[in-house]
Amino acid sequence: MSRTTTKTEESVRRVPGKACRRDGSPQREEKEAGVERFLRSLPVFVGTHRTAIHSAVFIVYLAVVVTVMCFHEPWFDEAQAWLIARDCSWRELLTVRTHYEGHPPLWWMLLAVPAKLGMPYEWGLKGVQLLTAALMIWLLEFRTKLPEILKVIMPFSYFLCYQYGVTSRPYALMIAAMFLVAINWKNRDEKPWPVVLSMMLLCLTSSYGIVIAGLFSVLWVFDFIRSDKSLFLNKGRFFALLALLVLAICLIYAIRPIDGTSTGAIGESDDDINSPAIRYLYIWLLLPSETMFTSYTGDSSLETVDLSAGAFLYAAAISIMVWCVIGWICRRRNMLRLLLVPYVVLSVIFMMYFSMHHEGIILGYFLMILTIACDVKELGMADVPRQLLKAEKDVAEKIGNSKFLWYKAMLCCAGLSVMFIGVYWNVSACACDIKYDYSSSRYVASFIKDNDLEKYKWMSGWSRITEGQANAKVKQMIRSGEWYCAGEECVDFTPWIEGTLLISNPYFKSNLIGNSYENQTYLSWEWMKDPQRARKDIERWRSSEEPEFYSTIYQPFYFSDLGYKRNDYIKFHVGTRITPWKDSRTKKDTDIYIRKDIYRGVLHSPDAGIKWSDGSKIK
Repeated sequence: MSRTTTKTEESVRRVPGKACRRDGSPQREEKEAGVERFLRSLPVFVGTHRTAIHSAVFIVYLAVVVTVMCFHEPWFDEAQAWLIARDCSWRELLTVRTHYEGHPPLWWMLLAVPAKLGMPYEWGLKGVQLLTAALMIWLLEFRTKLPEILKVIMPFSYFLCYQYGVTSRPYALMIAAMFLVAINWKNRDEKPWPVVLSMMLLCLTSSYGIVIAGLFSVLWVFDFIRSDKSLFLNKGRFFALLALLVLAICLIYAIRPIDGTSTGAIGESDDDINSPAIRYLYIWLLLPSETMFTSYTGDSSLETVDLSAGAFLYAAAISIMVWCVIGWICRRRNMLRLLLVPYVVLSVIFMMYFSMHHEGIILGYFLMILTIACDVKELGMADVPRQLLKAEKDVAEKIGNSKFLWYKAMLCCAGLSVMFIGVYWNVSACACDIKYDYSSSRYVASFIKDNDLEKYKWMSGWSRITEGQANAKVKQMIRSGEWYCAGEECVDFTPWIEGTLLISNPYFKSNLIGNSYENQTYLSWEWMKDPQRARKDIERWRSSEEPEFYSTIYQPFYFSDLGYKRNDYIKFHVGTRITPWKDSRTKKDTDIYIRKDIYRGVLHSPDAGIKWSDGSKIK
């Protein structure tokens, strides 16, 4: 007897040997099983091809950094370091500049080799930087036991690739030293010299490095005194730590600020400066998020960071999650002190001085802690909290294992996409640097060389802080009457010059800046040495002829206080720079003032198509 197949019966029909959908097609369980097999085979594949993957990441990293370096125009910090290395004597480099810059001299010593040998500026600067960046990533890829996903993603994150890879500063070497400390930390008692030498390198790279190495050493000493009941039981360890202590004391003495050194944000009013409590809060609840996940700040000082309540709360939530994850991993390995004690002390140092490009140091610190943790015991399922595993099991039983695997895969992809935020910043910054001028250094130098203008007199504007702009310290200086100002209710810092000519100085053998402090090619921070220095400088400049070229922003006093006539000059647009910070960009024009007789006679007649930015016209 025939029988009509109902919809219900059709939905449960099964093809022999196969699972089917309700509509009779093969059910998705096979696909889900395939996903499960893929997820399980992935670690096997990575383990089998680990060396090839690491080598590929390392090669691609170097290719990216070298490519962007070719387009990158060095900015102030890069030029300043090169000029100090090139033009200071070894004695001054080791014993004088350290007081005013606040940094150990190792980075200048490395740059001094190509600089004093006469290598071209960008070749020498970027060659040294490339070596330190390569060392940093080589250690990350081939010597640490960090999870493979971090080894693939982190080399292309914003700070490790662009900020500390492309731009030339000592931070790549600093993070490399952190990795060396972490790699040797486990065997520190049996082999103390490798970890101590790594700490010495960390001390030599940055004043922050002295703090980190010092706190690690203190915790190490507490640990072995508690276990050995003696400071001298292991003589090799004792003498290694003693050598580290001697180096640290020498470096602290070398970098201590001396009388006349400018420190802090003297150009900011108290209303714009965050209180110590706000800064401390930001260090714990903002900066961890800013290293990889959020971009609420520019490359400014921590003292002047201004956030909305919503932005801070979101960044704080991310930062708390970061602390919870790293804290949980460290707690399981009895490493909480190693994570928290150095950061507590670092926070106090950061409150005194911290620029947002130092965020990468915090990222490096977290990676160092994770490297030590993974060396103690590699990350695995045992690190997942039991409550989370139980919840996972309950959800799988409730919705079915197949559906749960899909949800788990999607959640993993979402988490992975969050990790790629730093990669996105890096791509954005690299693309911007390739397409636009990062700084004015190269096009200003080209303008001078192409027009044979080096032989003329160039001057830079200086810094004047009025009482309305000043903080309490500068207001006290103004009201004391001891500090000179050619105007009213202000103070002039003539050694603090405008930076356009300075960052182009490395392209020339002679000093472009005709009014620099003591004829120095670099910026000296000796602004506070002589209250009457500005009077002497301004009187000397007034007594000399008007310069042919004047690099300054337009303020009437830059001309009137020196007896110059604004109408004697043409404002000339040299170029435009667009500087990236994560996924944002800052655009700024570079203008200089050219004396009209030089403009007519040397640079030829005015181009009728030029629109002068301040409306100036030849008279």
